[in-house]
Amino acid sequence: MIAILTVLVALPLGLLVRNRLAAYLTYAILFAQVFTFQTANLVMEWAKGSTEAFPADPDLSGSLGYLAFTSTIYAVGFGLITLGHWLRNRRRTRMDAVLLDN
Repeated sequence: MIAILTVLVALPLGLLVRNRLAAYLTYAILFAQVFTFQTANLVMEWAKGSTEAFPADPDLSGSLGYLAFTSTIYAVGFGLITLGHWLRNRRRTRMDAVLLDN
């Protein structure tokens, strides 16, 4: 769910929101909501006996993989916002140059 959110929302936020800090904050809030929902679903499935997301033993090392995965997706989202903001500024600079040439 968080991967889908990142792919569908992060780059458009960078392209459409002028203030980069506002785009980061919007993404962080959306990510927190979806992450909480996703984690609750995974924990409920784990409590029913599923070991697909978390290992059967309560050892911390199995949960570190989930932490690494979600943290990587979170960082990629911020990278996509930064890329979108950079592309937006680049396009605006080109349009300004074209208008000045005319």
